[in-house]
Amino acid sequence: MQAIILSGGFGTRLRSVVSDLPKPMANVLGKPFLEYILDELNDYHFDKVVLAVGYKKEAIMDYFGNSYKNIKLVYSIEDEPLGTGGCIKKALSYIDDPYVFILNGDTMFKIDFIKMAKLNCLSIACKHLYNFDRYGEVKISNQKIIGFLEKTYVQQGYINGGIYYMPKNIFDAYQLPTKFSLEKDFFEKYMKELNIQAFLSDDYFIDIGIPEDYLKAQEDFKKKKALFLDRDGIINIDYGHVHTIEQFKFTDFIFDLCKKYQEKGYLIIIITNQAGIGKGLYPESDTIKLNQYVIDEFKKRDINISKIYYCPHKPEDHCSCRKPEPGLFIKAIKEFNIDSSESIAIGDKLSDLEAAYKAGVKQLYFRKTNYDEYPVEFHYNYIKDLYEK
Repeated sequence: MQAIILSGGFGTRLRSVVSDLPKPMANVLGKPFLEYILDELNDYHFDKVVLAVGYKKEAIMDYFGNSYKNIKLVYSIEDEPLGTGGCIKKALSYIDDPYVFILNGDTMFKIDFIKMAKLNCLSIACKHLYNFDRYGEVKISNQKIIGFLEKTYVQQGYINGGIYYMPKNIFDAYQLPTKFSLEKDFFEKYMKELNIQAFLSDDYFIDIGIPEDYLKAQEDFKKKKALFLDRDGIINIDYGHVHTIEQFKFTDFIFDLCKKYQEKGYLIIIITNQAGIGKGLYPESDTIKLNQYVIDEFKKRDINISKIYYCPHKPEDHCSCRKPEPGLFIKAIKEFNIDSSESIAIGDKLSDLEAAYKAGVKQLYFRKTNYDEYPVEFHYNYIKDLYEK
């Protein structure tokens, strides 16, 4: 896969914290923000990245040179500002593949690039947010983008996450000026004929374009430790395929336990198998609604649930995200920059702990419910030991 990263931002709003550098070179924990983006692309085995540079381009070119890890780097140089569209149009001449990803050099959105590429069409990665007014809203119908709204307060909705997947020849059929905006002069103007697909993701997102979020990145990118929790049997009493608020009854220890470990600096993350979705016993929308209920109930007690990950597949689907496979643990560890060796996992099935163990989590705790114990290759303790710490 190949990508273009727009790396020529002036960083005007960041001048108070970042002096005289293009925004992508803003220092985050000792290295440029752009380096974190390249790390992400390297993890997805991108082989070539075009850095579209302009303002203070030498700072980028001198630092990165012609390669980064396994990625070949090429520079598309703007002698004068061309707008996002003009900048991309020029950079496309360095792309060899029929399709290319476009990213902003001051935004991190940890999407699944492989999954997005499988759409094989013009698409925009869209992030679901609550209570925002900094970004314009993207209107979506049947996975298609039907409108871009101006910035205003939105209680909940989708924003343009700043990652595009597009054909290399996308501009060939249009008469476009040398300087133009990709969003205003192209996407909005030709929206109906472009038929833009929305790639929806709730993965980690940050835009360091303002000082508040730049400072937030300094915290977000630090290594963290997590308390990984199974849901049914740990968060709530397991009656079997619990999927409604009416069925949901919290265990008597869970809030005190989470409060204790949150105060110790642990993120609280829930990872749960929800095979009832794949079996057709209840719709995925029930799980989404119930997840929000759980998050809200914890919040009432001043406990922050960083995220709830769930696998909707049946055992016979043989997916990588259903425990005892470690897929969701690996995703959480990557998304939240977690030190697995310092983290804790609690489950009421040994398959919960096996998944965590495969992802490198060393501190494993079992709660006895109605599930059997059997010989395993890893060591675990019992949940009562956590109360006594």
